[in-house]
Amino acid sequence: MKRTLSTLSGPLGAILLIVVLMSLAMVVAGTSPIDGFSALFLGALGGRNELGETLVATTSLLFPALGITLAFRAGLFNIGAEGQLLMGGLFAGAVGAAIALPPAIEITLLLLLGAVGGGIWGGIAGWMKARFGASEIIATLMLNFVAAFLALDLVSGPLKGPLASGAETAWLAPQYWLPTLLPHTRLSIGLVVALAIAVVLQFVFTRTVFGYDLRAVGEAPEAARRSGVDLRRLTWLSLALSGAIAGVGGAVIVTGELHRFNTQLSPGYGFTAIAVALVGDLNPLWVCVAAFGFGILEAGGLAMQASAQVPKDAIHLIEGLIILVLAARRYVAAGTEVA
Repeated sequence: MKRTLSTLSGPLGAILLIVVLMSLAMVVAGTSPIDGFSALFLGALGGRNELGETLVATTSLLFPALGITLAFRAGLFNIGAEGQLLMGGLFAGAVGAAIALPPAIEITLLLLLGAVGGGIWGGIAGWMKARFGASEIIATLMLNFVAAFLALDLVSGPLKGPLASGAETAWLAPQYWLPTLLPHTRLSIGLVVALAIAVVLQFVFTRTVFGYDLRAVGEAPEAARRSGVDLRRLTWLSLALSGAIAGVGGAVIVTGELHRFNTQLSPGYGFTAIAVALVGDLNPLWVCVAAFGFGILEAGGLAMQASAQVPKDAIHLIEGLIILVLAARRYVAAGTEVA
């Protein structure tokens, strides 16, 4: 019995359960699981263009997921990655359309400005939590709406591009676009930047005093305080850094995909990224794997809908079932350890 529970609590058991639950969701939707899975993988991995779009979605999810991972490690629930992503993109798009520097310098500057924009937005929530004891869940969630309305107001007014037909900034000059990683696709070197951040975070979490403090505050804040950790400073810094990483993601979307900022920059990446971080078990390297899995669902979902007649809502159901499987797996694992 224990051996069975151990198997179910491991990665293989999680994969099997996910496949079963996805199959059930497709059956409920009136689609053959074989047709559904075929359409999913062909739509996500069936060719260079399909793989490119999957990795584009992976990149867009990975930045906010890594930022959320950092905050969650400190026991802080950052629900504001969507707004932080938006502000990072706004900073990059507005400045990129207004200045002209040597390409390498400007691209670097725009990514840094994305970090600044997202960091400011995360830092506001961190300051409210540290100074007034405000709930970071409510603060970060509400700041999403503030970011959305502020961005809309600015790009509909003073920051609107002179030739723009909608609420968006002017286009970046082609020399300020991120280099393409996969020829003839939208995939840029932003993916490399995201993976580099994941490696750095893994090192920080496992090899530095700051990483140890994050874990201590997340698991036992009172004990961490008694050992000399400044909880207020760490709270503010964690949310600011979390927002900065998400903000870089917004800048990457602007410089690597859209080549301008508009209010439709994110279809909800910041919210889906919460699931990605949890599925990755708050481990930066596993979060990369989880982001790729969700990227497959995002990119292959359209093919499932078009080729296998799987309703779009079924894709969201599948994503929710994956979270359920993860929670069940961790619960079984905890029960096995206690036994």
